[in-house]
Amino acid sequence: MNRIAARTRRLESHTPTQGATGSQRRLLIDINDGLIAASRFLDLVGADHIELVTVTSNRVSLQPADLNEGEQIARALGLNNPMDHRMFVPGNTLWTGERHGLEVQVRSVLRGAVTR
Repeated sequence: MNRIAARTRRLESHTPTQGATGSQRRLLIDINDGLIAASRFLDLVGADHIELVTVTSNRVSLQPADLNEGEQIARALGLNNPMDHRMFVPGNTLWTGERHGLEVQVRSVLRGAVTR
Protein backbone atom coordinates (compact mmCIF):
# COMPACT_ATOMS: atom_id res chain seq x y z
CA MET A 1 0.00 0.00 0.00
CA ASN A 2 1.44 3.38 -0.92
CA ARG A 3 2.18 6.06 1.65
CA ILE A 4 -0.82 8.27 0.87
CA ALA A 5 -3.29 5.39 0.89
CA ALA A 6 -1.87 4.13 4.18
CA ARG A 7 -2.12 7.58 5.68
CA THR A 8 -5.68 8.21 4.59
CA ARG A 9 -7.14 4.77 5.31
CA ARG A 10 -9.82 4.95 7.97
CA LEU A 11 -9.85 2.38 10.72
CA GLU A 12 -12.92 0.16 10.78
CA SER A 13 -13.54 1.05 14.44
CA HIS A 14 -13.63 4.78 13.62
CA THR A 15 -17.09 5.69 12.37
CA PRO A 16 -17.63 9.45 12.79
CA THR A 17 -21.11 9.18 11.27
CA GLN A 18 -22.42 6.67 13.82
CA GLY A 19 -25.63 8.02 15.36
CA ALA A 20 -25.88 10.95 12.95
CA THR A 21 -29.09 11.65 11.00
CA GLY A 22 -29.11 11.21 7.22
CA SER A 23 -28.17 14.80 6.30
CA GLN A 24 -25.63 15.03 9.13
CA ARG A 25 -24.12 11.71 8.03
CA ARG A 26 -23.75 12.94 4.41
CA LEU A 27 -22.12 16.21 5.57
CA LEU A 28 -19.63 14.34 7.77
CA ILE A 29 -18.75 11.98 4.93
CA ASP A 30 -18.24 14.94 2.57
CA ILE A 31 -16.02 16.72 5.08
CA ASN A 32 -14.01 13.53 5.62
CA ASP A 33 -13.50 13.32 1.84
CA GLY A 34 -12.36 16.96 1.84
CA LEU A 35 -9.90 16.28 4.65
CA ILE A 36 -8.46 13.29 2.81
CA ALA A 37 -8.12 15.35 -0.38
CA ALA A 38 -6.50 18.23 1.55
CA SER A 39 -3.99 15.76 3.00
CA ARG A 40 -3.13 14.57 -0.50
CA PHE A 41 -2.68 18.14 -1.71
CA LEU A 42 -0.32 18.88 1.19
CA ASP A 43 1.69 15.75 0.39
CA LEU A 44 1.91 16.86 -3.25
CA VAL A 45 3.02 20.47 -2.71
CA GLY A 46 4.73 20.09 0.66
CA ALA A 47 2.96 20.97 3.89
CA ASP A 48 5.74 23.41 4.80
CA HIS A 49 4.61 25.64 1.89
CA ILE A 50 1.05 26.00 3.20
CA GLU A 51 0.05 28.26 6.08
CA LEU A 52 -3.71 27.73 6.17
CA VAL A 53 -6.08 25.00 4.94
CA THR A 54 -9.85 25.45 4.96
CA VAL A 55 -12.11 22.45 4.26
CA THR A 56 -15.86 22.52 3.73
CA SER A 57 -18.14 19.80 2.42
CA ASN A 58 -17.37 20.70 -1.21
CA ARG A 59 -14.28 22.94 -1.15
CA VAL A 60 -10.63 22.94 -0.11
CA SER A 61 -8.85 26.31 0.13
CA LEU A 62 -5.09 26.63 0.55
CA GLN A 63 -3.18 29.74 1.56
CA PRO A 64 0.56 29.47 0.97
CA ALA A 65 2.99 30.62 3.65
CA ASP A 66 4.51 32.78 0.90
CA LEU A 67 1.81 34.18 -1.42
CA ASN A 68 4.48 34.57 -4.11
CA GLU A 69 4.41 30.75 -4.42
CA GLY A 70 0.63 30.62 -4.87
CA GLU A 71 0.58 30.40 -8.65
CA GLN A 72 3.23 27.66 -8.69
CA ILE A 73 1.27 25.67 -6.09
CA ALA A 74 -1.95 26.14 -8.05
CA ARG A 75 -0.30 24.94 -11.27
CA ALA A 76 1.15 21.90 -9.45
CA LEU A 77 -2.43 21.03 -8.47
CA GLY A 78 -3.69 21.59 -12.01
CA LEU A 79 -5.68 24.72 -11.17
CA ASN A 80 -5.81 27.10 -14.10
CA ASN A 81 -8.75 29.44 -13.49
CA PRO A 82 -7.48 32.72 -11.99
CA MET A 83 -9.79 35.26 -10.40
CA ASP A 84 -8.12 38.61 -9.73
CA HIS A 85 -9.32 40.61 -6.73
CA ARG A 86 -7.92 44.07 -7.45
CA MET A 87 -10.13 45.99 -5.00
CA PHE A 88 -8.77 44.14 -1.94
CA VAL A 89 -5.84 45.73 -0.15
CA PRO A 90 -3.52 44.17 -0.93
CA GLY A 91 -4.95 42.69 -4.11
CA ASN A 92 -4.68 38.97 -4.71
CA THR A 93 -5.45 36.27 -7.24
CA LEU A 94 -7.49 33.21 -6.37
CA TRP A 95 -6.65 30.18 -8.52
CA THR A 96 -9.49 27.66 -8.77
CA GLY A 97 -10.28 24.35 -10.32
CA GLU A 98 -11.70 20.92 -9.52
CA ARG A 99 -9.83 17.95 -8.07
CA HIS A 100 -11.27 14.76 -6.60
CA GLY A 101 -14.79 16.15 -7.08
CA LEU A 102 -14.05 19.21 -4.93
CA GLU A 103 -13.56 22.87 -5.78
CA VAL A 104 -9.96 23.71 -4.91
CA GLN A 105 -8.70 27.26 -4.35
CA VAL A 106 -5.19 28.60 -3.88
CA ARG A 107 -4.53 32.23 -2.97
CA SER A 108 -1.56 34.06 -4.52
CA VAL A 109 -0.20 37.53 -5.06
CA LEU A 110 -2.06 39.60 -7.59
CA ARG A 111 -1.07 38.79 -11.16
CA GLY A 112 0.28 41.52 -13.41
CA ALA A 113 -2.10 43.67 -15.44
CA VAL A 114 -3.74 41.88 -18.34
CA THR A 115 -3.04 43.55 -21.69
CA ARG A 116 -5.59 43.61 -24.47
